[in-house]
Amino acid sequence: MPQLQVPIPSHTRKRYGIGSFMEKKIGWFFKSVAPETIDQRYRSVGGFTHGFDYLRLILAAAVVVQHSLRSSYGPAYADVTSWLGWHRAITAPILLMFFALSGFLVAGSLKRRPTATAFMTLRAMRLVPALAVEVLLSALILGPLLTELPWRAYFSAPEFFKYFQNIYGHIHFRLPGVFVDTPAQEVNISLWTVPYELECYLALLGLWLIGILKRRAFVVAITVAFIAVNTYIAFDTYTVQKTMIGGPARALVAAFLCGLCINLYSDRIKLTIPIAAAMLLGMVVSTLQYQTASVAAIFAAYMVVYLGMTHPPKKSFLLRGDYSYGLYLFAFPIQQTYTHLFPGYRHWYINAPFAIILGLMYAYFSWWCVEKPILDRKKQIVGFTENFASRLKLIFARQTA
Repeated sequence: MPQLQVPIPSHTRKRYGIGSFMEKKIGWFFKSVAPETIDQRYRSVGGFTHGFDYLRLILAAAVVVQHSLRSSYGPAYADVTSWLGWHRAITAPILLMFFALSGFLVAGSLKRRPTATAFMTLRAMRLVPALAVEVLLSALILGPLLTELPWRAYFSAPEFFKYFQNIYGHIHFRLPGVFVDTPAQEVNISLWTVPYELECYLALLGLWLIGILKRRAFVVAITVAFIAVNTYIAFDTYTVQKTMIGGPARALVAAFLCGLCINLYSDRIKLTIPIAAAMLLGMVVSTLQYQTASVAAIFAAYMVVYLGMTHPPKKSFLLRGDYSYGLYLFAFPIQQTYTHLFPGYRHWYINAPFAIILGLMYAYFSWWCVEKPILDRKKQIVGFTENFASRLKLIFARQTA
């Protein structure tokens, strides 16, 4: 879609002393901080902002850096380093922002294709192919190369067969004899979020099917109630050991729902620096405690939308494709492989850049060879599934008539 060239308003030029040279170089920044509603921002940039592309990649890289502690030194050290003290304000928002971003963008997808069949087909097309390839590569190539067991024992072990259940969200972290000598023995700890992502999609589909999604005030009420219940449970079941956890897992679902709510009110929610500053402060304060992680989802959702609605130039090679999902999926197996092969250099500051570089190489393959070719056929695939669903409904109607 061609982008509209909207000039910077005269009052903004005067306030910031913007000349023609500055407008050419950094005019996108001043347009991005102009107070607008979300819908107004979309119209002013011509349909889609690039901030989300940057943000996805940054958040995926942040996950890799955080996981470098676990891979290099083990779960106990990573938990203490990541979650005790002020560090929580840095690490806890990462996945909350990821899920809020997903809720905001997926809600937009549902608006464009408002049928249950199309929605579930598109979500499956986006989630499953890359996940299936990661699972197959880990189990059939990485595992046999690195296992300490004979191949006969490896391929006949129950853990080997259970690992394929990851493809449909029943998560298993280990392969037989693989990474048993590393501080963290999981093959891919990143997969723990997959069931909650599926839960978010099913929740959104359920809201749509019962008609509540069209009544956005009800969606907000449900989200507030979910956050309140989740927070109450977090306080009621709190233990000292839970201090070393990012937050209740369903805080991620809360973040998804908050992103959904912001999308539903995109015609009324304004993007302004004062509100963003207040939300940033709220996010920092509420993530300092395990129990208030679900409350932090509210602030994280606004922050991710505010940053995502900026519109910087998209000239980087890294932004020609959506490499965030591939990086998120396969970085941890790469980190574990590094830790296994180089036991004398188990340092997070080496582990992280190693995994990011090789992870982006894998993500490049995943996007151009797996994800994009399938997404390029979404019209045909969605059309086929909708036609198939219509035939099933017709057959069912005839049988029950």
